[in-house]
Amino acid sequence: MRGSIRNFVAGVLSLAMFTVVCSAIAAPRSGSDADLRSFFLTHRVEFDKLVAMAEKDGRVTRIAPDFTWLNDSVAWPRKDVGFSTARWNEYRDLFRRLNLPAGILKGAKPFRIFCPIILEGLVPTGDEKGFVYSQAPLSPTLESLDERPPEKFWNGPDRSHVLVYKPLEGHWYLYYEQW
Repeated sequence: MRGSIRNFVAGVLSLAMFTVVCSAIAAPRSGSDADLRSFFLTHRVEFDKLVAMAEKDGRVTRIAPDFTWLNDSVAWPRKDVGFSTARWNEYRDLFRRLNLPAGILKGAKPFRIFCPIILEGLVPTGDEKGFVYSQAPLSPTLESLDERPPEKFWNGPDRSHVLVYKPLEGHWYLYYEQW
């Protein structure tokens, strides 16, 4: 009996170590533009698959691992999540592989999909950095998102919000937002 418990505990610990190592390999090393770009290029096919899925699921505007928003309802819980459980599990699997703990947020006009990687702070103050897919060009663009954006890009009554982009490849950008 003791041997079985010891083997079970050893197996669980091995699995936990493997998961930590795989997560460390899969996630960007930092939030730097260079690390995020490298991560994006390594996982480009999966990011493109995520966009294709999100485009097909047109009435769902927010997809997280544990909730969804529809274009006509953000109530939760709700019987209609916008797609099947199998489809939601497919999204969850992509979120895990792409290090997207908050899932994605879709915008319209132009059609955009935000994929936050780095999330810090809480509403009403915080910042995030990640990837965004857009069918139309986005602006303002900067050469680097590693430094605080210049004051001229900040808006709002107290100049407390900024959203800027850096082109990556094709319709993909890095983005930085602070509010």
